[in-house]
This record gives sequence, structure tokens and C-alpha cells, in this order.
Amino acid sequence: MNTAYSDYEKIIPSEKLPQFLFDFFDRFKEVAWVKNTEKESFYQTLQLNVDRYSKNRFLVRFLDRIFSKLYSNKNPFLSFQRNKKNILFRPFKYYNIILGAKKYQKVGLINHGNWDRFFAVKNFIGYIVTSDLDQYILSYLKENNIKYLYRLIEEVENKLRIAKPDYIVLWSDVLPIERAIVLASKKLGIITLEIQHGIDDSFWPIESGKFVDYLLVWGKYFADLYEKQNVRKSEDIYILGYPYLIEKNKDTKKKDKNYIVYYLGTNLEFYNEEFFDVKMETIKKINEICNKLRIKFFYRPHPGENRELLKKNLKDIAFTDTREGLQEAFKTADIFISFQSTSLVEATMSSKVSLQLMNYPIKSDNFEALGACSASFQTIEELEDYLKKIASAKNLDKFKTKFNNNYIETRYNPIERFLEIIKDIERKNTENQKLKFI
Repeated sequence: MNTAYSDYEKIIPSEKLPQFLFDFFDRFKEVAWVKNTEKESFYQTLQLNVDRYSKNRFLVRFLDRIFSKLYSNKNPFLSFQRNKKNILFRPFKYYNIILGAKKYQKVGLINHGNWDRFFAVKNFIGYIVTSDLDQYILSYLKENNIKYLYRLIEEVENKLRIAKPDYIVLWSDVLPIERAIVLASKKLGIITLEIQHGIDDSFWPIESGKFVDYLLVWGKYFADLYEKQNVRKSEDIYILGYPYLIEKNKDTKKKDKNYIVYYLGTNLEFYNEEFFDVKMETIKKINEICNKLRIKFFYRPHPGENRELLKKNLKDIAFTDTREGLQEAFKTADIFISFQSTSLVEATMSSKVSLQLMNYPIKSDNFEALGACSASFQTIEELEDYLKKIASAKNLDKFKTKFNNNYIETRYNPIERFLEIIKDIERKNTENQKLKFI
């Protein structure tokens, strides 16, 4: 047993450490249609990250050393923040919450790439880095020697001792570095939280949120789902609501006698290559239907999709601009179609017409039944009949649905709600400390 790891034995025994750090990739054993897991792509990405960091490590370390001092408790310029709570965010989404919390608490970042650094420098936020930790994960996968995992945990602990956060907010706790952060935090007495980062399907095994201290979900539906699947107990879950302020779109009327349809892509063929043909056929048929109805059609690929391969197979299909953000997409298009996508639900919240086409041979939640989209269809023929009604309508008001706030709570201000949750956790901790002395 490694001496440095001895204090962790009561939390995660050393013989169970590899499984604890890497069990995310085993979740696919429960899903019959998955033929390919993410393990190989994770390994390849890891190798690229290590190579990239090695080439630029001297410059990166120099810059990181400068800006890490911004978050250090030794920084005299932060003396006025002594009474504020130190909150470390692992950025991926929710930059609005980070900036909002910065106005009231001492905020720092756990960075893992150049975009994170740019955001930190631009907004004058101190940070610690984890880019240098990929090497230990990669070495373990190559050599199967647990000493690299011990070193990973040790390095994470050292970084957290320097930063001294009261809270760490993650976007997920499933991947090795995030798991290492949670493990070190438990030893150091740091409270960890996870903000739900996307739609969870009841037919898909939930792995995220198992090990952080508190889970912040989008709505009561997900709070109940996590409890039902024995992921978390109710006392560990807070309803944060949708983590962005929602910009409602005005009533939609025909623009030059044409509505605009976006088909939102998924990356299901990554898990099963047989689904690529389903996708190609679906896109071509919807495009054909839209052409007949004089509706403009665009395909909006999923970030993980291979655009070059798609365009090679879809030469007659118009694609959205790669630079177009989601909010811009909601302003451009009138109707959104997808199999199962967080973006489809977000379109509903933005008062757009949202249609779910459930034509993949996979069980999935019905968004219409959940009050999260305008309508759901099992076949393209059913979708075509509905699009005919839309095409002849002067406006889209009657095709929109009242969003179900039980599914995703949209009435909260996300920044205010996040700070309320921090205060409530602080209250709980104070009460627990008092009970220890009774």
C-alpha cells in the first residue's frame, strides 16, 4: 500500500481505486444496443492532451504560476474577501453562474485547457490547473500500475491544499480527474457539488452525481429520477432549475412565406455504427418533406459528429454555420426536430415549436408526455402530416406547448438560486457542527 494513500483507505480502499476512477466505461454493459464504448476515444483524447501539454508546458506553467497567485490566500489584494466563501468551479457550462457568484463570493476555476484559461484571464479569475494530470491517467492505462493513480490523487490533493476552497462545483463526477477531485475533497473536508449538465433519460443508466456531496438538478422530475434509480437520497438533492436565464421568443409569423426547420443531430452512431444509416435516411426524408411544403430545412450537427463525413453523404442538404450558437439558432429557426436532445427541450423553453421524432430502434423518454416538447412521433409519416398543418398556418402559436416546470424548473433566477443553495448548505453544516458539541 502506498503511504501517501493510507489516509484514503477508509474512503476508497486501494484495491477498489481503479474501479472507482474508471467505472464510467462499464455503464454500457447494461445497454444492449451499445456496440462501442467511449473508452477508446477517451484514450485517444488523453494522448492528444498529453502531447499538446508537453509541447507547451514551459509557457503554460509560467502563465499558470502567475494567475494561480490570484486565487492564493497569500494574495494581499484578496484580503477584503476573507469573509467570503471560496468556491472552485470546474468550468464546462454555466459561465453565467460563475460570473454571478463572483459578485458575492470568492470564485476560482479548476482549468483543463486553453479556453478555460482564456475565460479566467478575461474575467480576472484565479485558477488551478489539471492539464498536467492527464499523464498519470495515460500511464496507468498503458502500464496498469496503480502507482500512477496514487500519484494522481496526491497531486490533486496538493493543488486543493494550495487553493483551500470551501466548495467545489463540478459539471460531472464520472471521469477519472473529477473522481480524484471528489476523493481528495472528502479527505480535506471540502464540500463538492454537481450541477446537472444535460437531460437524463430514464431508459439510460445514470452514472453522474453518485459521489459528490450534493447534486443540483434542473427540476423535480430529475430529483425523483435520481432517487428512484438509487443514485442519491432526497436530502442530498437540490432543485437548481434551468441554469440559464431563458429568452422567450416572440410570436412567430411566416417569413417570406417560409418557416425554417432545424433538425438537431445526435451522435448515436458513435455507440452503434448501424444508426448512421438511420440518420442519413431521416435527414434526407425530412428535407424532402420540407421542400414539398416550401419550408427551409437545415441540419444542425451534434458537436461530436464528423461534419466532413456528413457532408460527403448529404450533398444536397443545407448545414447550419459552425459559428452559430444555440441562442442564435433559436432566433433563426421556427421549428426544431430531434430524436432525443437537450437542445430540443431548450427550444421548447424558448417558446419554439419542438417536435420529437422517435424513429430510432431505441427506447427513450417521450418528451410530449413529459410536457417538454410540442409533439412526439414514432414515424416520419406522422411527422409529415403534422408539418403539413404547420406549413398552412399563418402563425405557430397553436403548435407551441406550455412547458412543464415539474420537468425543468424555469421560474428561478439561476444565480440567485445557486447562492441560496450555498447558504442552505452552510446552514446545515453550522447546525451539524453544533450537534457535535451537544
